[in-house]
Formats: sequence, structure tokens, C-alpha cells
Amino acid sequence: MVVCSVASGLSFGGTPRGVVATLCFFRFWLGFGLGGEYPLSASAPIMSEYANKKTRGAFIAAVFAMQGFGILFGTIIAIVVSAAFRNAYPAPSYAENAAASLVPQADYVWRIILMFGTVPAALTYYWRMKMSETARYTALVARNTKQASADMTKVLHKEIQDEDEEARRQVVAGDTWGLFSSQFVRRHGLHLLATTSTWFLLDIAFRKIVCARMGRWPVAGS
Repeated sequence: MVVCSVASGLSFGGTPRGVVATLCFFRFWLGFGLGGEYPLSASAPIMSEYANKKTRGAFIAAVFAMQGFGILFGTIIAIVVSAAFRNAYPAPSYAENAAASLVPQADYVWRIILMFGTVPAALTYYWRMKMSETARYTALVARNTKQASADMTKVLHKEIQDEDEEARRQVVAGDTWGLFSSQFVRRHGLHLLATTSTWFLLDIAFRKIVCARMGRWPVAGS
């Protein structure tokens, strides 16, 4: 996401069509990264596993609400950058003089706006590297019950004792199949297919509604 945000702003080409083609390429891979990041953040495993019953719903709702704040923040960035360039490089309106209405420096406006996407992506990456794994993952997948207890103690501010030897043996003897194994497909394959399909259809419907309200379909690279 960080690399493709920067690369989108640096889209190159000798012709306008070449620039748009390059932009579409980088935006595609940016969307590929977002396709994995969005459901990962929306599922909020940290929130759902660490939060208590009273605040769990509010925390997960707050995660979803960040999408709206992100849209608002992106719009503010676009307005600020556009206003700054308009103030620095004044030009007549398109109705007055079509040829002079678009100054050469305007090409930097959309590039800067796209590269601003690097900021939240980089912050997310940094903060996520500082986060500890959930106790469920550490205990059942990483097979480290001592670290799981330490993580729970740090997050919940309550002393959590390590599992006894019998419980540790049960953890070690638990499921050992991988993500793309046949056991995973049999147990969670249908759930994964249903989840990805509904997310995909939801995004299509949401995009269609937004574009219909705007009165147009999105252009290439948007």
C-alpha cells in the first residue's frame, strides 16, 4: 500500500494515455493490498478478543466508523491541496479561456493527493508492528503459552497465570493444519467463500450508489 501510493503519484508516460495506463497499474496493486487490509481491519481480532463484553460492540463499531473518517480526511486533503495550488498559480476559468485554465503545475495536484495515502498506510504498518499478537494466536498457533499469558497481563492490566502442564499439552496437540491445507478448506472453506463473495458484492453495490449520486461512473485509475 505504501509503495503503490507513492508509485501512483509518480505515474509516468510520454502521452496522457501512457500516464493513465501506468496509474491504473499501480492503483490495481494498491487495491490488491487494500483488499486484504480492509477485511483484516474490519474483523478487528484485537478488539473482539481483548475487549470486554460491555465495550466490545462499541470498539468494533468504531473500527467500521474509521472508513467514514478516512473518506472525510481524503476529501479535506484534496480541497486543501487544490486550494493551495489555485492560490499559488491563479488561472482564468475554463469558460473564460479554456487553453489557459489548466496551468502546467496542476499536474502535481492529483499526484500529491494520491501520495498522501502513504501517510495512514505507513502509520498503520508501524503501529501494527508494535502490536502483540492476540493471546489466542500466540497460544494455539505459535504454541507459546507463556508469551500469551504475558500479553494478556499487559493488555488487561491483570495478572494472568501461565497454563498448567496439562493445558499446555492440549495446546501442542491441537490443530496443526495450515491455511491452505485440505483440513482448512473442509472446515472453513465455505465460510471464507461466503465472506469474500458478500464483501465483493457489497463493494459493487456501494460503488454503484456513490457513482449514481455523483452522476457518473468512475474514470480509469480512480
